[in-house]
Amino acid sequence: MTKLEELSEMLVSEIEQFEKTVEKLQKIQEQKILIDSRALENTIWLQQERLEKALSSHNQEMKNLGQTLEKAKAYPVWALTLFVASLILNGILAYIIIAKVV
Repeated sequence: MTKLEELSEMLVSEIEQFEKTVEKLQKIQEQKILIDSRALENTIWLQQERLEKALSSHNQEMKNLGQTLEKAKAYPVWALTLFVASLILNGILAYIIIAKVV
């Protein structure tokens, strides 16, 4: 008989716990807590649009830079040295010719 009484006490205790839990759930449900994620979604959407615009702008700048680098002409050092040397020699020759004429 004592085991039956213990089991019935445990059952009553479990039922009371269950009822308390149900009451808590009912109170939470009555509060009608709503989760509004629209503001977060709008913020994320705006950030995504900004990122896409920035990426597009960056891609356009990279294309322009690539085109500019392709159009840029880099002369070898030996060609520049030869050009400067020819200018100096032409200047010296012009000075000598002008000095002989005068």
